[in-house]
Amino acid sequence: MAALATPAIDRWQNDEAHRELAKKRSMQVIQTPSDTELSLSPVGVSREFGFLRDFWNLFYECIQSCQALDLIRDLASNSVDVIEPKRHTATVTFWMESYLNEVYIFQCRLLDLIKFIQRRYKSDADFTDFVVTVGDSLAEFVQEQLAPLIKDRGTHVHKRRHRRADPELAKLTLLDKMIDVLGHTELNATREQSRKDTASWLSTQVRHYSDLAWHLFDEVCRGFADGILLDIDRIIVPLHLKDNPRALLEILRPDT
Repeated sequence: MAALATPAIDRWQNDEAHRELAKKRSMQVIQTPSDTELSLSPVGVSREFGFLRDFWNLFYECIQSCQALDLIRDLASNSVDVIEPKRHTATVTFWMESYLNEVYIFQCRLLDLIKFIQRRYKSDADFTDFVVTVGDSLAEFVQEQLAPLIKDRGTHVHKRRHRRADPELAKLTLLDKMIDVLGHTELNATREQSRKDTASWLSTQVRHYSDLAWHLFDEVCRGFADGILLDIDRIIVPLHLKDNPRALLEILRPDT
């Protein structure tokens, strides 16, 4: 994160015009959010700055996905504990389907980050073999780790609701029908235990995939770091995207 943020911080500190433009655009959004078309506001950027900006945006979107899974983990746990019993099944179902979608979004964003790095660096002969080999390996690893959940999410969206595929949810859904529709009140105790089981199962799944998302994101960053990150916490910009190709030599030149 520091390596990607450093160029922006440098520009912020050394370019007064950039600071004024950032302030102006920010105030437009704050004061008239509905009338501000940020996408239409021209901002002159160099190839190098555009590369670093796009890199940062994709990187930060992955962080946001990880944070979203953390949020689902916390909100799910809190809401299940306080929700009224008759809404328990709907609540657990909602959170299970929510984390399925968030994991899918996370995978899309992480694979987009890998593709971005590969496409931007492979045109530079010094990086071609590295980013292609490492990137393909990382993408395969990410997909393998998330495959079971992505498959479940696809089935949920295109074939049947997740509550019919998840064993704990399927059991609880049937108990609701047996008791609330058909009147088998002798199953009340079984349903109470099933509610506890589904809440526990939800917590276990969401916590696992929340931790896994951060782990996979970290592995992707570490995998590329050896090839595109300097020891001084600066991203190596591909030669064809540099504004000043000699800048790297100046950074690496020892003090004399």
